[in-house]
Amino acid sequence: MSEWTEVTEIPRSKRILFLGDSITENGTYIRDLDAVFTRLLPQCGIEWIGLGVSSETAAGTHEITHPFPRPDVHERLDRALAETRPDWVFVCYGMNDGIYHPFARERFDAYRSGMERMVAKIEQAGAQPILLTPPPFDILSVNGRPQPEGLPDYSFDDPYGKYDEVLGFYSDWLLAYGREKGLKTVDIRRPLHAFIEQNRERNPDFRYGDGVHPDEAGHAVIAHTILKKVFRLEWEQMPEWLSEDGEFLHLVTERRELLKASWREHVGHSNPYKLDALPLGEALKRVEELLPAIREAARREGGELDERLSDWNGLVRRDYKLNGRSCLVVEPRTPADGRPWIWRTEFFGDFANADLELARLGWHIGYIGLSHLYGSPFAAREMEVFRSDAARRFDLASKPVLFGFSRGGLYAVRYAETFPQHTRALYLDAPVVDIASWPGGFGAGHGSPEEWEDCLDVYGIPRGAYRAAEGTGTGAAKVTDELLEMLAVPARAGIPILLVAGGADEAVPFAENGEILARRYLECGGVIEQIVKPDCGHHPHGLEHPQPVVDFVRSSPAK
Repeated sequence: MSEWTEVTEIPRSKRILFLGDSITENGTYIRDLDAVFTRLLPQCGIEWIGLGVSSETAAGTHEITHPFPRPDVHERLDRALAETRPDWVFVCYGMNDGIYHPFARERFDAYRSGMERMVAKIEQAGAQPILLTPPPFDILSVNGRPQPEGLPDYSFDDPYGKYDEVLGFYSDWLLAYGREKGLKTVDIRRPLHAFIEQNRERNPDFRYGDGVHPDEAGHAVIAHTILKKVFRLEWEQMPEWLSEDGEFLHLVTERRELLKASWREHVGHSNPYKLDALPLGEALKRVEELLPAIREAARREGGELDERLSDWNGLVRRDYKLNGRSCLVVEPRTPADGRPWIWRTEFFGDFANADLELARLGWHIGYIGLSHLYGSPFAAREMEVFRSDAARRFDLASKPVLFGFSRGGLYAVRYAETFPQHTRALYLDAPVVDIASWPGGFGAGHGSPEEWEDCLDVYGIPRGAYRAAEGTGTGAAKVTDELLEMLAVPARAGIPILLVAGGADEAVPFAENGEILARRYLECGGVIEQIVKPDCGHHPHGLEHPQPVVDFVRSSPAK
């Protein structure tokens, strides 16, 4: 039994509250989250409550020229928590808190104090706070008149030209505060900056909303980031139907607007602008009545699978969603006897010469996107849902050969240990075995700090539960020790392993990962073949001539 507490399960029933300023009041990112779960995860009973209020701050700050005193979330926070009784509370402030001025310590201290007091109140109410960093201020998109430093006052219409640097300071503090307190903190600022830069490279005249408020595409980036970082749903991009004018999205939007207005006015606020709202009880009844039409529209427009066909190296590639996760299967032109398949546990399409050769020989290729679950037990259970479904849906053999490249090695090994009866063989290429080695970087490798934070979150390991000076940690060590201990399971099941690795790998050092796995597997009586490329680093994966891989896969026992 695992000795850590996983935090990766997609919630089946939650009341989720969103507090924030006009970006949250607009609520398109909340609409997108609602639409995704309604259409792709209909079994999840999540209630999304948007309580954003335009012009609001957490700091209680206010510029002289603002047409009315800016609302302060603390004026309504107790009422909001009491009325909504949330499980989770997303908090997104900062844009208005610096009131579009140059950085000043007293304003920052007010923001910091306001956020800390809000977190304390949320936790006292028995809810989990989830902090979102302030989004960007894009000076090239603002409608106002950017101003230099040194003026007596600034405002939304006359903002400080380098205000984004102020928000960057606020964001850095929030991320550090979240790490220190062990709070879930989601950086929406960096992906939004990347979104702006990518669009501006394609079109120098690109505008990011009005520089403060993102348009629908920007809101989709926020929703995509929340899905990835909070719900661990890893997609390349948001579904296309979120940007189309379909009946499903129209109805979901109608439902969200009804709820937004009614909840906002029911709880109350100090913004003089009030929304035209139904009484909350009537609004809740109306949105419940909309649900059958929403579900029917989702079914007509593609349902939860949303299958899409495309070409992959001359073969048919089928992309679809399963329980909200991105999946794909590549079909060979002529399936081999028994309809065998290989399963890329990570990095589909990279260094794929062996994959292509096996597809040419009639093997299917499968993949499910679980990139940021780091081979956790939960990941293995999600993998089994995919394997079972793919075998049934595409009439495939019940036991695939798993290809575990880099971090994909964690997935492949964990799956084989958990479901040996459904594993034909493992091909591990420069596999991660010890998370303290990678992404932790506490050995000879350089690690990845951002992904290490992610990995700790997935396994529920407290930030202080590892000792960097010794290159290991109580939490991380338990993960690796269990992974190695459980190798006896696939060894007893007769599952063969092919291990390919670079002897000069500086990212995932062989001595800290593949070598210890091979040694342990032999101790367990398992069959493992090793090919070590003496002068090769982490890349390139695979072999220049993939025949040894192909021969290993084809010779592995099918039953």
